Amino acid sequence: MRDVLARIPKRTPVILTHSKKEPWAPGSLTNAFDRAKEEAWPKGGNLHFHDLRGTAATKFYLAGLTAREIAEIMAWEENTVERIIRRYIGHGAALKEKIRRLNEARSRT
Repeated sequence: MRDVLARIPKRTPVILTHSKKEPWAPGSLTNAFDRAKEEAWPKGGNLHFHDLRGTAATKFYLAGLTAREIAEIMAWEENTVERIIRRYIGHGAALKEKIRRLNEARSRT
């Protein structure tokens, strides 16, 4: 991660900036998320900012990354990734995906 950050042109001493290339004020990112959530789901919903990490992990898994690879990207333990996958995808779908990958690997050998 440090290597990636080192290659990014520096416009400000912070990583996360808004459209004017200035740091987000405390609470502003949460407020922007809440506005976007309200636009997408006007009747509300039980969606929280931290759910975005679970969504990212789920999409990584569906794209074919292993739990280990996802754990490395997310800086999580593998068992955390597996728990998130079971929660968001379901045990049956997760198992089906693992079987698909096993069959794919077997066909290559």
